[in-house]
Amino acid sequence: MKQNYFFNLVMVIVLMLTTGSIMAQNRPIDGKGVNPKHPTWGTTHDTLITLTDVAYSDGMSAPAAPNRRNPRTISNEIFAQEGLINDAKNLSDYTFVWGQFMDHDITLVLDDDHETSNVEVPRFDAWMDPEGTGKAIIPVLRSKAVAGTGTAIDNPRKFPNAITAFLDASNVYGSDQERATWLRKFVDGKLKTSKGNMLPYNTTTGEYDAPIDPNAPFQAMIPGDEKWFVAGDIRANENVLLTSMHTTFMREHNRQCDLIKAEHPDWNDEQIYQRARKIVGALEQSICMNEWLPFMTGSKLPEYKGFDPDVNPQISNVFSASAFRYGHSTINSKIVRMDENGHPMPGGDMRLAQAFFQPHAIRESEGVECFLKGMCYQPQQDVDCKMIDDLRNMLFGPPGAGGMDLAAINMQRGRERGLTDYNTMRKNFGLTPYTDFTEITD
Repeated sequence: MKQNYFFNLVMVIVLMLTTGSIMAQNRPIDGKGVNPKHPTWGTTHDTLITLTDVAYSDGMSAPAAPNRRNPRTISNEIFAQEGLINDAKNLSDYTFVWGQFMDHDITLVLDDDHETSNVEVPRFDAWMDPEGTGKAIIPVLRSKAVAGTGTAIDNPRKFPNAITAFLDASNVYGSDQERATWLRKFVDGKLKTSKGNMLPYNTTTGEYDAPIDPNAPFQAMIPGDEKWFVAGDIRANENVLLTSMHTTFMREHNRQCDLIKAEHPDWNDEQIYQRARKIVGALEQSICMNEWLPFMTGSKLPEYKGFDPDVNPQISNVFSASAFRYGHSTINSKIVRMDENGHPMPGGDMRLAQAFFQPHAIRESEGVECFLKGMCYQPQQDVDCKMIDDLRNMLFGPPGAGGMDLAAINMQRGRERGLTDYNTMRKNFGLTPYTDFTEITD
């Protein structure tokens, strides 16, 4: 099952990359015109493509399979994990963090604040309803739909990708001109920073102690903090390891700017910025295609055959809502912090449950270096049907105070996005349906 799954994953990303730009000029921030034949494919706000049967219960928009078992019940019975189950290949935490960093470069479907698809928590759930009130829920908002879709069986609900579908380092630079402009210093091609060579804060100077900039780009945060890091993707503050990766690539851009300026002292800010941006985008592609995917799949990628303007690079609904969420099983509950000599930091390690939307934890750790070293040290969790409590019971807060279940949310997400059942999906991709669970996993 793992081999079939990861081969399909590889091919999706190969197609995404092989539909890259054939133009010599600079890649547009929003992706428009990257493909001259189909200039809107893969662009910011382009519609996710549909590769499998649509299974809305009303054929148009209502969530699929209303009679399927409760997602929280399934999560409790199947996904509960006791202890750690380390990756069989001994791949480090960098592997799952890189997967999230890549995901945030190619797909973002925003929530609709006016439509809910909450998961009811079973009575006497040990974590979420220990008193048996029967009133506990896991809050889920439906995905924002493309305007005008979901009105008929021949016009089912579809979803816009809020960022570019290309692996183009939009997580570093943004997918719209406003964000890209705010992130720039406009001096020697460089991106803004804050003290300690960190990402800029949402302030007038980018420094923590400055007033908040009302024009700073939106970043996804939970209520409480007023100052946070700004990056190319709105989810950069989601956890400290992801923030560390964003910081690393911001630093790499600025490092490349210094090298380019030394080689081309007559170049202006725009020339240096665009060259560095091309290099950083190429680095992301190289790491993804030559290191991350081969290690994850254990197989060599097909030889690149050249640009094909007739392959749509847009992410599919099933990839966004289901397939690429496999990585949630590989995330660790412990965040290791190590000093320059590979010893534990005085403050010790962190629990993931304490690291969601906590940019101040990076300030308190005096930067991201301790997290970058810790990621090297610790193996990620295995690709399996298990998920740590920090994600399954304490996502974004303790039970009763914001804590949610990512496994249950993933199942509910697939249903509200109209995904069909597993065997139908296999047939959609030309695979033989399974008849026994042992064919899926041992």
